[in-house]
Amino acid sequence: MKTLKQRARENVAGYLFILPNILGFVVFTAFGVGFSMVMSFTDWDMFSELSDVSFVGFDNYIEAFKDKWFIDSIKNNLFFLLFIPVQMLLSLMFAVFLNEKFFGRNLLRNLFYLPYITSFVAISLIWFQLLHPSEGVINQLLIRLGVEQPPSWFGSSDWVKPAILVILTWQSLGYKMLLYLAGLQGIPSHLYEAAEIDGATGVRKFIHITIPLISPVSFFIFIISMIDTFVMWSKIQILTSGGPGTASTVIGYYIYKMAFEHSKMGYASAIAWILFIIIFAVTLIQWRGQKKWVNY
Repeated sequence: MKTLKQRARENVAGYLFILPNILGFVVFTAFGVGFSMVMSFTDWDMFSELSDVSFVGFDNYIEAFKDKWFIDSIKNNLFFLLFIPVQMLLSLMFAVFLNEKFFGRNLLRNLFYLPYITSFVAISLIWFQLLHPSEGVINQLLIRLGVEQPPSWFGSSDWVKPAILVILTWQSLGYKMLLYLAGLQGIPSHLYEAAEIDGATGVRKFIHITIPLISPVSFFIFIISMIDTFVMWSKIQILTSGGPGTASTVIGYYIYKMAFEHSKMGYASAIAWILFIIIFAVTLIQWRGQKKWVNY
């Protein structure tokens, strides 16, 4: 039996081991979160001294819902959110295909995963060339197919979001496919064997065995995809800078724009907290709803 003094020493040693992480969290995360909440109720412009900051109450939050840029940002985010199930379905289809045994399977897996680990700046340069309105390969192909006026893509309010969606889907497909592959390989083979004995076809096995048993993976992918869609800003900045107009501006990029281009840190903090509430609410709804469609 350990004495009380020995247990106390072990507890102290344990706390000392985790102290660096706790300090890092407090200094770099907790303080920043608390500071942004306080600043969201002020008119701080980042370059003024703290003594010049005035309290404005909920004015920043009220102004956000009157701001056309903010409203358009939410609409653009919703556009990208609507296509998350499509991205998940494509990832699952490729995962099912690459889960089969055939020559060159590992090479194809690596090729599909390669865009996810490639610098997005490099990816953007390639797609800029492919989607160039006059000299791009894609528009040249469309012209040869008989399209007289192909889209200007990044220069068009109607086509910029579909162009970004294709790029983001292509880049993230490999990562989601890898997660689905891990889920597929965790399904016991005897379940498929039992289904075959009962006369189940490949489609029925996919619907009644594969989809239910990979539902935890689907839930995880949906949550991280939703959060990534809401908080993305660097990709939008590199591709379009939110243009043309507000056509491709999303909330994450708009927060960056208000904070570091217009120096309206108080207003940006308020939008950031609105974004937090949106993500928290959607995640909570999904977390409660998972009981009806996620099978562990």
